[in-house]
Amino acid sequence: MRGAIANYRADKGAYPPSLEALVPAYIRKIPADPLTRQADWRVTTEESVQPSSDFTTATAAAPSAVVVDVHSAAPGAGRDGVPYANY
Repeated sequence: MRGAIANYRADKGAYPPSLEALVPAYIRKIPADPLTRQADWRVTTEESVQPSSDFTTATAAAPSAVVVDVHSAAPGAGRDGVPYANY
């Protein structure tokens, strides 16, 4: 998943707006989280401010969230004490 996000960014110059934007060009489908066995990833997003449509004003368009990372949505922690949400 992280590789697909990185490849999307390399090709398009921006992070994807959602995990669904990776399908089918970067991944065939959103895979299941190995811990929850569902495609219920917790995404880390970043707000990106879009320039105004005419580029002549200082007012930018509303920010939009982009996906910069994914983590397991499983509750709890591994044997090492690290929360699954940090995986």
